[in-house]
Amino acid sequence: MSRKRKIRKPRQHNRNATILEGRLVKNKRGFGFVCPEDGDDIFVAGRDMNGAMNGDFVRVKAHENFRKRGAFEGKIIKIIERSCQVVVGHLIMERGLLLIEPISSNDDAISISKKNIGAAQIGDVVQAKIIKYPKAGYMAEGKVKSIVAEAGDEDEFVLSHIADYGINPYFSDKVINEAEAVANGVKIAPTSYRQDYRSIKTITIDGADSSDFDDAISVSKLENGNFMLLVHIADVAEYVREGTILDMEALSRGNSVYLPDRVIPMLPERLSNGECSLNPGVNRLTLTASMEIDEDGHVTSYDIDESIIRSDYRLIYDDISDILEYRDSALVERYSDIYPMLLDALELFKVLNKRRKRDGSIDFDLPESKIILDEDGKPTDIKLYERRVANRMIEEFMLVANKTVAEHYFWAKVPFVYRVHQKPDALKMQELRSFLSGLGITINGKSDSIKTKELSNVLRAIAGKPEEPLVSRVMIRTMQKANYSTECLGHYGLAFKYYCHFTSPIRRYADLLVHRAIKDQIHKGKYIGVKGHYMNALDDVCKYISETERNSMELERKITKYYHILYMQGHLGEEFDGIVSGVRAHGIYVELPNTVEGFVSFDSLDEYYIVDEKTYTAVGEVSGKTITLGQPVRIKVSEVVPEDGYIDFDII
Repeated sequence: MSRKRKIRKPRQHNRNATILEGRLVKNKRGFGFVCPEDGDDIFVAGRDMNGAMNGDFVRVKAHENFRKRGAFEGKIIKIIERSCQVVVGHLIMERGLLLIEPISSNDDAISISKKNIGAAQIGDVVQAKIIKYPKAGYMAEGKVKSIVAEAGDEDEFVLSHIADYGINPYFSDKVINEAEAVANGVKIAPTSYRQDYRSIKTITIDGADSSDFDDAISVSKLENGNFMLLVHIADVAEYVREGTILDMEALSRGNSVYLPDRVIPMLPERLSNGECSLNPGVNRLTLTASMEIDEDGHVTSYDIDESIIRSDYRLIYDDISDILEYRDSALVERYSDIYPMLLDALELFKVLNKRRKRDGSIDFDLPESKIILDEDGKPTDIKLYERRVANRMIEEFMLVANKTVAEHYFWAKVPFVYRVHQKPDALKMQELRSFLSGLGITINGKSDSIKTKELSNVLRAIAGKPEEPLVSRVMIRTMQKANYSTECLGHYGLAFKYYCHFTSPIRRYADLLVHRAIKDQIHKGKYIGVKGHYMNALDDVCKYISETERNSMELERKITKYYHILYMQGHLGEEFDGIVSGVRAHGIYVELPNTVEGFVSFDSLDEYYIVDEKTYTAVGEVSGKTITLGQPVRIKVSEVVPEDGYIDFDII
């Protein structure tokens, strides 16, 4: 079900009051829970919904459940804000009634009259606007806006979930036409404000299948022993001006979405793969962070400028890793003119990485995978994605650029967008501490002020040991989610006091906002205009793009899981080694080396298991056998159901 991405803070009238406000989360069986910002969730029976739909912001009259001390139940007395305006689902006929059965299993079906279905046929996936909301005894009613996928369409699952998450895979003619106009209208040439770096060796290093290149680098060793690193980023803000149709579209999307079978870009292809992409052999407008870095990894001086470059090479990670790891003779000869620069870049990478680790930055380095599809879009393999030296080198250069830009604009005291990652909740940190104590590992400091370096030291101490996967997974679950903010709150995981996203404006709106702030300062306030207006808008925009990011990540996980399920259909009955990746009340999750995850129900085991979710363990009641997070197991694929979205394993 598509929802407005609007942030609203629930309020509690007072601590002892029975009237509370919060977001309603419904269950497919009809009941639900109202979730206040503070306090416990309130159970609401289906009969007490009062016409509320899943996701609505509601007021509830709550009282303590006399059957269960400390639990609350209630009745919805007012719908403050409707969350749902559009429903995505299958058009079905049930007992003579036309209905739309939502893709999201927690949402209620809505009725629709024949005159409101347009050209849609039974079985099609449609997007329908709600024209009447439910009330006592009556369902919500809708009207078809568009057909998302026809019945039997092979892309039905992917297309319907894209629509259900409120993401538009297409651009309107107006947006495309404006992209064409600005692409043709922007002059690519040096100016009094732009530094000309076209004579400097410049390269891009990306994946083999990448099509949009928004970052390039130039590296050299100076006579004083320091390094000069130039990080060039596509000047998207020169093309996408605030308040234009393109800008409104980019903001609406918030970011590009990367699915196994397609990319849904934030900007039309003419810009994302064309004028804004740092393709080799052509002039491109950029913003450049030029940083002099000493042998200890400190940035000793820097400049942040508008610039113009001409990339010399479009390189791929595997080739450069082969050069740097194995000195591949054929590749060294092919790129002989930039080989010395690559060696300088490798040396600088080691310096920066050593510095960051010394400062306490955490690198979980969890496995990632790539789904291989055939010409028909069917998954034929799932391969581990290896972060080789070239990948990590470019990541390190982007980190130092993001950090440098953020610190500069913090001290410039201008409206800015920071990437923040706050320290873990004290209660979660205490649980982590207790868990590690059980393994004989001690963390120094109070639970509400444990430094990143303490956790980093733990991971280094257990690197390569059997408990490493277990501790890494538990530690990740302790962390808060990163988000965007106008406040510079630091990045806990990276151990950075200042951090922003500067390096990917083609695919992230946050980076585009950062670029506008940079250009505004370069042009002495004439680029954006009134700072007060810009600042007022930034807080809401940060909340919004943080939400679009989470929304996109959820969709990416869902579609990736769908392709995992399709792939495992061809491996029913086969055996694999895996590790326990989750312990729940009713069973365990097991992750295979290729990152596919399946569920093992305790019902399939030979005895009853007692679960302790705080220690991530399950203990056999009779045998005392223990299953714990990170434990190696051997499984057999027992059942795969793509329609319901699950893979079941049996432990053997």
